[in-house]
Amino acid sequence: MLKRLRTAHPILYCILSEVLFLGSMVLFSLLATIGLAAAGADFDAMDGYLLGSVQEAVGLTVALLLLARTGRLDLLHRRGCGFLNGMLVGMYPLFFIGYTTVGTLAFDRPDTPLLPLPRILTFMLNMILVGVAEELVFRGIIAQTLLERYGTARAGVWKACLVSGVLFGAAHLSNLLGSAPFGVLMQCVFAASLGVMLAAIYFRTGNLWVTVFLHSAMDIAAMLIGGLYGTTSVAESVSGYDASRLLSVAVYLIPTVFLLRKKKLPEVQLYWGGIVKN
Repeated sequence: MLKRLRTAHPILYCILSEVLFLGSMVLFSLLATIGLAAAGADFDAMDGYLLGSVQEAVGLTVALLLLARTGRLDLLHRRGCGFLNGMLVGMYPLFFIGYTTVGTLAFDRPDTPLLPLPRILTFMLNMILVGVAEELVFRGIIAQTLLERYGTARAGVWKACLVSGVLFGAAHLSNLLGSAPFGVLMQCVFAASLGVMLAAIYFRTGNLWVTVFLHSAMDIAAMLIGGLYGTTSVAESVSGYDASRLLSVAVYLIPTVFLLRKKKLPEVQLYWGGIVKN
C-alpha cells in the first residue's frame, strides 16, 4: 500500500511519512512521561538527552520501516561521489560548523564545571540520532520521493529542494509542546532554509551519509554549551530564538544557488537519473 501511495500520490506520501515519524516520537514521549511519573521518577535529576536518544531511536525505526516497505533501503548503501568528496560539496556548512564550535568554546564557556562523562556521551548520542533519523526521513524519504516526482531537470531539482525544505521546517512545529511560540516559528524558518540546502547537498553527492554527518555536527555545535555544561536545554534554547534567525534564509539559500548552478546539474542526473527514469 505504501509503495502504491508513494507512486500515485507522492506529496500525500511525504506528508504521511512526516506525520508517522513525528507522531511515533510524540506518542513515545507521552507514554514515557506517564510511566516515569507513575514510577515516581525525579524529572529534575533525569538525563533528558538519554530519554531523547530513545525517542529518536523510535523515530529512526519508523523511518527504516518506511524505506523497507517502499523498497528504498538501498539508499543507505548508495556511495554516490563518496563520503570524502561529499565533504567537499558540503564545505560551506562544514566551515560554519567549525566556526561555530571554535567561537562557542572560545567565548561562551560558562564558569561551571563540565557535566559527568556519561551525560556528555548521551548528549552526543542524542544529537547523532537526531541527524540520522531526520536525514532518513527528510532527505532519504521525502526529498528522494519529490525528486522522483519532479525529475532531475533544474526546475524539478529546485522544486524537490524547496518543498522538502518547507516540510522539514514545518516538522519543527512539534516543539510548540515545550518552547515559546515565537522561538519555534523562528526555528521553523531556520530549519526550512537549512533543509533546502541539505537536500541540494544530498542530490549533488548521491550519498545520504554526507548529510547525516553534517546535520549531526550542526546540532552538536548548536547545543555544545548546553550539552557539555548543562546550562541550557534544547527547549530553552529554541525559546530564545529571535528575529535574527531570519538571516538564515540568505545564509543557507545563497549557497544552495551555488550548489545547484547549471553546470553542476549533470552530477544530480548522474546519481539519480536512473532511479527517476525507473
